[in-house]
Amino acid sequence: MATERQILEQWAKQNPGLFEGLKQAVAGAEGTILGGKPGYNVMFGGGRVKDLSRHPDRVVRSGTYASAAAGAYQFMPGTWQGVQKSLGLSDFGPQAQDIGMLKLARDRLMPLGGLSAISKANTLTPEIQAALAPEWASFPTATGSSYYGQPVKKAQEIQRFFEQGRQRGEQSAATAAPTAQRSVEDILSSVLSG
Repeated sequence: MATERQILEQWAKQNPGLFEGLKQAVAGAEGTILGGKPGYNVMFGGGRVKDLSRHPDRVVRSGTYASAAAGAYQFMPGTWQGVQKSLGLSDFGPQAQDIGMLKLARDRLMPLGGLSAISKANTLTPEIQAALAPEWASFPTATGSSYYGQPVKKAQEIQRFFEQGRQRGEQSAATAAPTAQRSVEDILSSVLSG
């Protein structure tokens, strides 16, 4: 029987465009895009952390808000501890954050069918975004407001982030496919000629 981490990793591998789209949508909504991609070292308020061996767990004040959220997907310390333990993650690096974000998304989407809701829709519908709103304050609820009364992104803006990431993921997958095919052909050729 596959572990939760294996299920998440398999979904990401089978759906590279949707995975990249989801990463970009959450990071875009949370304001952590750096150089067009998720910024894994971003603290709440925009500061940067140098050490990704663990969650920084440091409260930062910005305007009228204070938070210890960190990383591309703005994990709160307690949330990260639960994700880290559940998935057996050893650090706070990019791959760990990506799979941790996917777990949180899957958990929130279970009433809609889990990650298959994204696979079936091939997008982040307003219903999917509203299901994610309790996890990420910048996602809109069904009424368009933040679940936590904080500033919120419009559904169309989150969809734009999603499409940017999805296109990048699909292009990367298309580029990698011929390379993988050549590798298989090279192996077969060497076996047959050997």
